[in-house]
Amino acid sequence: MKQQEDAVRKSLEKQRELEEVEREFRQLKRQQEDLLARFGNAWRGNLSENKLGAIALDLNQEQRMTQKKLYSLDDQLQAEHKQAKADVERAKEAKADATH
Repeated sequence: MKQQEDAVRKSLEKQRELEEVEREFRQLKRQQEDLLARFGNAWRGNLSENKLGAIALDLNQEQRMTQKKLYSLDDQLQAEHKQAKADVERAKEAKADATH
């Protein structure tokens, strides 16, 4: 049962780490948007608009891929946590049954 409780605890720790990564990701996204805006203000003209547009598309694609990975990790962690909690409950039930 201790092993299952450790698994639940580790699952919660992983969830907290993932939430921290997501917060950092959102902050990085805001910084990138700010940087693009600053470059756009500093570098005027049609060529700059095209370049900035291409850069923004690349950044957006990379952000979507990263967000997709984060969602996948979150789903995986939630499944692990659910399984660990179920294992703890089964262990408790088995212990209770053994004492009867």
